[in-house]
Amino acid sequence: MFEKIIDEVLRRTDIVDIVNSYVNLRKSGANYKALCPFHNERTPSFYVSPSKQIFHCFGCGVGGNVIHFVMRIENITFFEALKILASKVNINADLYQVNSQKERELLKQKEELYKLLDECTNIFHSHLFDRKNVDAVKYLLKRGIKKDTVKKFKIGYCPDNFNLYQILSEKYDSEIINKSGIFYEKDGKYYCRFNQRIIFPIFDTLDRTIAFGGRIINSDNKAKYINSPETILFNKSKTLYALNIAKNSKEDHFIIVEGYMDTISLQQEGVQNVIGVLGTALNNEHSYTIKRYKNNVILCLDSDQAGVNAALRGAEVLYQNGINVKIMELENAKDPDEYVKKFGVDAFLLKKGNSVFVLDYKIKNLLKKYDINSSEEKIKFINGYYLEILNKLQTDIEIEEYINKLSKIIDISSDALKKQFEKMKQSQQKRVINISNNKIVTPNDDSIDNRIYNSEIYLISIYFEWANKNEQIKLLVNKDDFITNENKDIFEKLNKLLDEGIELNFPTMLSFIGNQATLSELTEISSKGLNDFESAKKAILELKNNLAELNLKKQLVALDKDTDKQKYLEIIEKIKKLKMRKEG
Repeated sequence: MFEKIIDEVLRRTDIVDIVNSYVNLRKSGANYKALCPFHNERTPSFYVSPSKQIFHCFGCGVGGNVIHFVMRIENITFFEALKILASKVNINADLYQVNSQKERELLKQKEELYKLLDECTNIFHSHLFDRKNVDAVKYLLKRGIKKDTVKKFKIGYCPDNFNLYQILSEKYDSEIINKSGIFYEKDGKYYCRFNQRIIFPIFDTLDRTIAFGGRIINSDNKAKYINSPETILFNKSKTLYALNIAKNSKEDHFIIVEGYMDTISLQQEGVQNVIGVLGTALNNEHSYTIKRYKNNVILCLDSDQAGVNAALRGAEVLYQNGINVKIMELENAKDPDEYVKKFGVDAFLLKKGNSVFVLDYKIKNLLKKYDINSSEEKIKFINGYYLEILNKLQTDIEIEEYINKLSKIIDISSDALKKQFEKMKQSQQKRVINISNNKIVTPNDDSIDNRIYNSEIYLISIYFEWANKNEQIKLLVNKDDFITNENKDIFEKLNKLLDEGIELNFPTMLSFIGNQATLSELTEISSKGLNDFESAKKAILELKNNLAELNLKKQLVALDKDTDKQKYLEIIEKIKKLKMRKEG
């Protein structure tokens, strides 16, 4: 039974071990805490309870059991997360016992695609060692890539006129092949988009191939590099090349470079904490991915103006998402790959040690734009400094520090600069208030149906947290206490497992809750805890009373006050009695 698999996986898995493999947990009383990997924060509000086997962030509200955590951190489905955890504790989870046809189809497609892409990775890799493809080998040798590195990254080659589609169609449906992103259709025929290209497999953090990058080796007019298009497995705005390797490095930071060759070249020289962006600007999604593993990054992008601009934009995004960012400049080389080949890895690491904090780097670039010996240019510089530096700071200490720096640069008192900055902030706040006054505010959903649903979920959570601890709790709740069919089904399903002798716990119960807002509320309530049977009993009785009253109110709304007058009065009387009982 699928429910038993969930319960067994949760019993054998320690949430602290799993979460700690992604974020740096620290002991805090009976719990553990960390900076939340799911939103930007500078003070830890993310808690893990080893006794309850749940997590909850009091900042952004996310919460759940260890399956929910793996779902969010790896951006995968509930059933994929369950399968990963099951494999860690040697449980064979049959994920095709899921209830949703749509979920079952998506899961099946993903598993087929993983198999297909893994097979293509091996096929491309084998072609690189074929004597017919000596030009591809020569290109890699010219770029200084060693055989061990080729194997480590499973680098491959796609020869011209290679009928890969035909080979794959013998094992896979055309629908799956067409969803792989490897082929494009023209005049009714399918062609491999990576023909005559060096192939760089792109792996997810679980070492599964999710896409490919290709580099042309001849000098025709084709694009130098191409990536797979986005698929159900691959989103380049969330993916970072070689993160599957770099996440395991002992360094407390990532070095971020552009693309495949820079990443591979540095990794080959022993720099294991390097990752690459895949032809897209660094964005919020990248920030969230990075924060799962490390809170510090060093940007080392190309040294041309485009690279500098990209570094500044990327640094801004990462910094605003709570990541400590430094920028590394390389002279006399266009990119990290060329720098290492010219000067060696030791020189590169020395340069890395001289990396500049992002705000200081921005000041340096601002000073290049203006001649502060000119009064007119100095005022422009101050305005730019306010907008690009001070306006982005999040604490008074940071503002104080960088106003003092500005004072030294332009020889104007820090008090005068602070007053002017405060005036600018007030002006901005007035504009924001004026804009917000014109917006319509949507009230929170406090409908009767919503209150019924939440009360039922709370009742389920308390019941299953205490049913194994005290027999009297079992007598307090039955299926007739529930109004919605969905929660009635959940209660009956879980209660049946209890009757079969399975000692269900709170995290197992959470696995049956699909709504994130509800999960958040449940984990927050549970983190505060009901410490004894009497408090649990009292909470259950109050919830049952609330549900009975809400049910009557729901009936009242559905009645016509004039045509159903007698029924209307009867319900009003019942509601009065319930209120008197609660007050008594």
